[in-house]
Amino acid sequence: MDTFAALVLVLSLALLLYTYLGYPVLLALLARVRGARPEAAGDPAPWPTVSIILSAYNEEAVIGRRLVNLLELEYPPERLSIVIGSDGSSDRTCAIVRRFRTPRITLYEFTGRRGKAMVLNDLVSRAGGEIAVFTDANTFFHPSAVKELVRGLHRDPTACAVVGRLELRKTTGTVNPDRAYWRYESRLKELESRFGTLLGANGPIYAIRRARYRPLPPGTIVDDFLIPMLMRLHGGGAVVFRPSAHAWELVPETVHDEFRRRVRIGAGDLLAVRHTWRLLLPRHGMLAVSYWSHKVLRWMGPGLLAAAATSNLFLLDRLWGRGLFAAQLAGYGLAALAPRLRRLPGIGRLAAAARYFVVLNAALAWGFLRCLRGQAGPAWQTTPRTAELAWAAERRVREDAIADQQADRAA
Repeated sequence: MDTFAALVLVLSLALLLYTYLGYPVLLALLARVRGARPEAAGDPAPWPTVSIILSAYNEEAVIGRRLVNLLELEYPPERLSIVIGSDGSSDRTCAIVRRFRTPRITLYEFTGRRGKAMVLNDLVSRAGGEIAVFTDANTFFHPSAVKELVRGLHRDPTACAVVGRLELRKTTGTVNPDRAYWRYESRLKELESRFGTLLGANGPIYAIRRARYRPLPPGTIVDDFLIPMLMRLHGGGAVVFRPSAHAWELVPETVHDEFRRRVRIGAGDLLAVRHTWRLLLPRHGMLAVSYWSHKVLRWMGPGLLAAAATSNLFLLDRLWGRGLFAAQLAGYGLAALAPRLRRLPGIGRLAAAARYFVVLNAALAWGFLRCLRGQAGPAWQTTPRTAELAWAAERRVREDAIADQQADRAA
């Protein structure tokens, strides 16, 4: 029994260490041999037509400010359009959009809640741009973001999608204290991009060649993962990470909001496997390795953590067994005490990382359970947009100015 318990414990911990540490190190070592991904020079002439695709539900707190942000992008205005779909919004979202009287913005008001995926299918089919740029209402682009996304597609003709860099901020406007994790994820995306094995996208900022879009199946939750993966499955090409395409987004302020968001992602991940499992087969080579290493093993994380803790209980009569069990308890203890330790240098960051790891895996497990019970629907609820309330006066002034300018031009 002890031998079996030791095997389960070692294997569980080894797989966890591999997916979070070993796999990134392996990619970094291989990247030294491979070098940078080849890229053509120059910019497209003329710039291709772009349709910005935005699905919204009850986004009255942010939609006006977001449209101002999109209208001020450094991209030829005659080559860029904004296509918005309201998924049965019951607030002032549509009324605010209609105030922007410009032919560059097209609003589709869908009745009833169908979920983001079905709205995206409709918007992409109705858009006219050669390039479709996907984003969210609470995301804000750097002025050059769309140009950088288009450059990525132009300079790599084999790419079907280009993913931008997303910076997460707290609703106070400060940089997210968990930024180390996101730097880690961005670095991992950069490494996978070199090998053409990048999986999925950052939903708030990515672009695709619209002609290669594959309609999302009903019930889709993680559209930003499934859109690039379906394109790859049907021979659409590689997904490229371009950090110079920069955007920022507000993140949930409370653990409850973050947990709810992660539960939804967990349920969506499990549903997505039904449509992309063929990419796990060995014939897909390095792409399959990345899928297993970066996604599947992480999805197994809650089970691996439970297996490690349970098997460790049978090994407490050994010194090394007690040591590993104490280390696990210390990790969970740090996670529980993270709110009290956040102001302490060093230990505060470690506790925040432990808390994030535990919340992520707990939410993943709950999301899987909801999915298996059939409780994971495609419709979503927006998280509170509290920061924009503090910017309301500035937003109204800028919205009025832009709306008036567009009205004058139309006249």
